[in-house]
Amino acid sequence: MKPTDDDFEPRRDGWFEHKATWGEVTLGTIIGNKQRRTQAWEIIEQSHGKGQIPFGHTLWMRARELKTGEEFTIRPRLKTIEMIVLTRDPADTQTPPVTPVSDGDAIMLLVEKLGATVLAHRDEKTGEITCPDLMSMDFGKAEEIEHMRFAHGMTVADDTSLEDVHILHGRAHQTKYPDIGKGGFPHRHDNEDLNIFTNTRRTL
Repeated sequence: MKPTDDDFEPRRDGWFEHKATWGEVTLGTIIGNKQRRTQAWEIIEQSHGKGQIPFGHTLWMRARELKTGEEFTIRPRLKTIEMIVLTRDPADTQTPPVTPVSDGDAIMLLVEKLGATVLAHRDEKTGEITCPDLMSMDFGKAEEIEHMRFAHGMTVADDTSLEDVHILHGRAHQTKYPDIGKGGFPHRHDNEDLNIFTNTRRTL
């Protein structure tokens, strides 16, 4: 959110509007709409849905209108698109914290004790599955190919070039290639948050 001004005024219903982006929305965030300035919605659920989420997009979300209790689904949005977040305090510029990965400690124990490779984390609260950043220096071609087989359900030969693996993986996360890599399980990658935003979550 952008810093508040001295003359920052609330809406008629008492909420203060702040500019944010869809990538900053977490469970518990209250969102608004410029065209409906007497309504407010709380994000009550997040989910991968049944398919892969395109790179740079949010999860599916469920929102509940605070006055009526009416619920509706928000399709994945590009994280960088601006939207409105509501707070009761004009100086409150934080959304609820991102849910920590619930299986992180157990996974790191396997990594440290058995030399395992982290293929995925799962957040039990949101159902979000996050895989490591395949473009990082910690991953080689063999690990990327294993990811394609494990997370995308694809048959990839060991002698596939690294460039071809990158291309296949990019297409597996794009809806315009429905026949490529849509098996396996829905997931996102760490680099989506780290590369698009400053840190995993920035001050609004």
